[in-house]
Amino acid sequence: MFDDVFSDGSLQKIIKDKQNDIWKNSPFEGYVYLNPRQKGNFGEMFVEKLLTIGGHTVEKRSNSGHDRTIDDIKTEIKFGLCNKGVNNCFLINHISKDKDWDRLIFCGINRTESDSIFIWFTKEDFCKLIETNNDIFVHQQGGKKIKNDDYMCGNIEGLLRQPFVNHISKWQRKKTLIDFIL
Repeated sequence: MFDDVFSDGSLQKIIKDKQNDIWKNSPFEGYVYLNPRQKGNFGEMFVEKLLTIGGHTVEKRSNSGHDRTIDDIKTEIKFGLCNKGVNNCFLINHISKDKDWDRLIFCGINRTESDSIFIWFTKEDFCKLIETNNDIFVHQQGGKKIKNDDYMCGNIEGLLRQPFVNHISKWQRKKTLIDFIL
């Protein structure tokens, strides 16, 4: 029976038409074919390598509430490739206020390196914003009705205009007691 369904070739054409990789012939070729978990792991490793090259100390996470510890700061990492041919077509999802992170890094790769986004903000500022009636972060997958602590951001332009959003070049390590003594 399946042979009859596929006999005119139209269903296979749909599959082939959706196998478009706008990143072909770039270092990101094939990323679009990764599953969500693989994409997350790739993004975490990409950010780790960038920050290590930049002189930051990146360590494994101390618990499942964050992705890495960067310069002694528990950090959640979000990463995405813009796959629509226009800049900033990202969706940042699965951000939780109840997980154990202090800062969130978002690395969004546009078609050119100079157009890409590499920002961070604190959990404190994130929590303040989600308590307001904002159009930046919204509940994901059921939201308030099921007491879900999962947020997403599809309004990247709005996020970039927030005063608490910092370029990665402004990343500073957490102050320790020794810093205050000196």
